[in-house]
Amino acid sequence: MRLRWIVLLALAALPACRHEEAVESTAAAAEHHLTPAQLSFLKFAPVAEVEATSLADLSGTIEFDEEHTARLAAPVPGRVVQLLVQVGDRVAADQPLVTLESPEVKAAQADYVRADADSRLARKTAERATRLRAAQAIAEKDFLQAEEDTQKAAADLARARAQLERLRVAPGEPTSRYLLRAPLAGTVVERKALVGMEASAESAEPLVVVSDLSRVRVMLRVPERQLPLLQPGQEVAVRVDAYPQEFPGTVAALGDVIEDATRTLPVRCTVPNPDRLLKPAMFARVTLKPPPGLRLTVVPSHALLSDGQRFRVLVRTEEGRLESRPVEVGAQVDGLVQVLSGVRVGEVVVSEGALFAAQQLASS
Repeated sequence: MRLRWIVLLALAALPACRHEEAVESTAAAAEHHLTPAQLSFLKFAPVAEVEATSLADLSGTIEFDEEHTARLAAPVPGRVVQLLVQVGDRVAADQPLVTLESPEVKAAQADYVRADADSRLARKTAERATRLRAAQAIAEKDFLQAEEDTQKAAADLARARAQLERLRVAPGEPTSRYLLRAPLAGTVVERKALVGMEASAESAEPLVVVSDLSRVRVMLRVPERQLPLLQPGQEVAVRVDAYPQEFPGTVAALGDVIEDATRTLPVRCTVPNPDRLLKPAMFARVTLKPPPGLRLTVVPSHALLSDGQRFRVLVRTEEGRLESRPVEVGAQVDGLVQVLSGVRVGEVVVSEGALFAAQQLASS
C-alpha cells in the first residue's frame, strides 16, 4: 500500500518537472533574443574579405639621409684662417672646405724631417758596420746594434710619414695649415666655422655639414593597430604643401619600440630627391601602400566590443539569435577592423548598436 502511494506521487510530480524544464529552456533562448522594437535600433553587416587599402595621410618629417651626410669637425686642433665654401654651395668629394692653422701640422712636419734624418744616419751606420764585420774589425754585438737601430729608425720614419698622409700634407712641405675636405659630393647645408675661431675634435658642433640631398629620409609614426600592414621595402607616396605631385619612396626600416604615450612606432622611409625639391624639416603627408594581393577579413569598427583587454562581436545566428563571440583583431583602416580569428567570412554581425544590444541581452 505504501509503495502504491509513492508511485502515485512520483507520477503526479513528473508533469511539473517537465514544465519547469520547458520554462528554463524558454528563458535560455530568450537570453539571446531581442524584441522587434529593440532590433529596429540595430544594423547588421556581413564579415567580408577585402583587399588591403592604403594607409593614408600619416604625418611625417623630411630629414637628411644620415648615410649620405657628413658632419665635419677639425681632426686636429687649430684656428680657422680661411672659409672656402658658403651654405648652399655644391661641392665635390675631396674638395677643401675650411683652412686651419694648426701647430700639430707643423709638429708632424718636424717629426718627419727628424725621423728621415735619423733613418739615413742609421742606414749609413749599418752599411759601415757591415763592411767592418766583413773585415772582422767590429764586435758582433755592435753589428747587431747597428742593424736594430736601422729597423727602429725605419719604423719611426714610417709612422711620421703616415701622420703626414693623414693630414694630407706632402712630406717636407713647409706649411702649418690643414685643409678640411668633403668626404662625399653634396651640398653644404650648414657652416658653423668662422674666421679666427678655435677648433678641435672635441668641439661641440661640426664646422661644416655636407649632405647629398639627392636622397632624403621621411620619418613618421604609425599607430600600433596598423603595424600588420607594414613591411620593409613597401612602397610609399609622399606629398608636401609646396608641390602638387607625389614623391615615390620605400619603407627602409621599422622601429622596435612602441612609444607608450602615443602607441605608435617610428618608421623610416627613403625617398629619391633628384631635383632637390624636398627640403629637410619640411612636413610631409605619407601614404603607405600595402603589399600587392594582400586581403583581409574585416568587420566594421563599430561592431567591436571591448572590456579593455579582449574584443568580441555579436554574431546573428541562422536561428536569429545574437551570439557573443570573442575575436582577435589586427589592423584598423578606413572604419574597418581586420579580424584574425573568431568569425568567418559571410557571418553577420551587429555593425551599429552593438553596445545597446549587449546591454539588453545582459539585462534580459
